[in-house]
Amino acid sequence: MEKATFDNDMMINENVNQGTVNWEKAGNTLFLQGTLDRDSLLPLWQQKEHVLEDIGNIDVSQLSRVDSTGLALFVQLKGECHKRGRTLTFSGVGERLSTLITLYGLQALLDDNQPKT
Repeated sequence: MEKATFDNDMMINENVNQGTVNWEKAGNTLFLQGTLDRDSLLPLWQQKEHVLEDIGNIDVSQLSRVDSTGLALFVQLKGECHKRGRTLTFSGVGERLSTLITLYGLQALLDDNQPKT
């Protein structure tokens, strides 16, 4: 099992949300926790190749907040996996994230959201 934590310590202005995204790998599932937004996703993005190695499902049930940049990250990751002939599913999608997905017309992101075991 692998676990990582990244804090965003960049100060753009006084109102910046210093979010944290944590993750834990178990089997072929990546469990994300915390906040996934424009202020916290850069370290995850920079290590995505290593983090997503052998991952077929991302569990987002423990994310307290996802903004449009976090959603864009999910779209990009799913597209990259698809190009490589791999399926990437998302589980634990809550009402708030589901609403964001619907607002952006990205329901296809969840078309195969049932993780394969």
